[in-house]
Amino acid sequence: MLLRHGDSGDSVKDLQRGLNKLGSILLVDGDFGPATRDAVVDARTVLERPGVPEADDVLQQAVAAVPEPFPPLTAAGVTFIARLEVASPGEYRRLYTRPAWPSEQSGITIGIGYDLSFVDQAQLAADWGDRLGPDAMQRLAGLAGAPGGADRLAAVADLRVTLLDAVAVFVARSLPRYLEQTRSIYPQVDGLAPSRRAALVSLVYNRGTRLEDRYPVRQERREMREIQALLAAGRPDDVAGQLDSMARLWEGQPLGGLVRRRHTEARLWRSGFGALQLA
Repeated sequence: MLLRHGDSGDSVKDLQRGLNKLGSILLVDGDFGPATRDAVVDARTVLERPGVPEADDVLQQAVAAVPEPFPPLTAAGVTFIARLEVASPGEYRRLYTRPAWPSEQSGITIGIGYDLSFVDQAQLAADWGDRLGPDAMQRLAGLAGAPGGADRLAAVADLRVTLLDAVAVFVARSLPRYLEQTRSIYPQVDGLAPSRRAALVSLVYNRGTRLEDRYPVRQERREMREIQALLAAGRPDDVAGQLDSMARLWEGQPLGGLVRRRHTEARLWRSGFGALQLA
């Protein structure tokens, strides 16, 4: 069965699930729109099956045979966290293929939330050396471990990181580290369903592992400590309420991105990947 732009239905959903194992970070909505078309183009390149941006039976079978990229979270969990970081594949291509300087508190960032200020040159080379060329690696090496800045951004502003390269590094290098960090404060993570595991890793990816308050009046780490206690007590169903409660820390801020993120993590915790069109 040939699938092409404009098609819809369960066969398209199956295709989208397979494409997400390659790093396409699509919603599994059954709509063969522009994002799915672009993902098919990428898949043909990666799988070395050149052709038009349509999915014939041969391509569909090849995509379906792709293994899970990161089994602890599954492709759905990888997609969940990646979309929280970059919104969608279209937004990644529009806003994130070039290096960015997200805030004065961050370093220069590439790919999916990869902040160069938090790595040294050796780590950078291990993570990206097989994805970016020698010139790009040499120029980025000077930014490893350094704060951001307009001049530093200008020095690498012409570099480009494709979506599939970004997701490949995210899966192979970043997520294993963040899962280990999650395990360090929430050791019960391995016994959770992949959807709940993904929600916790997303939280740690965004907020880190610190449990102590820096501002006691605000108690900005209260819910993270409570999640630890709930998991230790065998009460995982109550964790979603703490994720919702944590949104208090960003209420009233412009755009409200972290408010939405916490509520989305809570929804994932309660309802699983299917409720968010990820499975």
